[in-house]
Amino acid sequence: MKRNIGGETQPNVGSVARDHLANERTYLAWLRTGMSVAAIGVAVAKFAPDRGGNAVASGLILIVAGLLVSAYGTFRYRNVGRQIQAGVFAPAAIGAIGTAGVVILLATIAVLVLI
Repeated sequence: MKRNIGGETQPNVGSVARDHLANERTYLAWLRTGMSVAAIGVAVAKFAPDRGGNAVASGLILIVAGLLVSAYGTFRYRNVGRQIQAGVFAPAAIGAIGTAGVVILLATIAVLVLI
């Protein structure tokens, strides 16, 4: 018996398959961005010369920002997937802007701590 690891198989009516694939690409972009911010945090904490505790604090702030981006991307992916299944769509009114604002704030704090 063949098992589908992706979930329930659905008929490809209209643009459902295309919508799910676009949602998945967007999710992967959120994850890639979150991992990049976290990797910058690791690099700052590890390789910032002569900064000591400030470099570690700055790196941890950036790692938290990266995790926040990844968590929001996961939440958004699952939410949009449910909306596609239900045949409705509600744009992200505040979520993406709020997440971007928090990440910018955390990155600014990380830079100020590092200086």
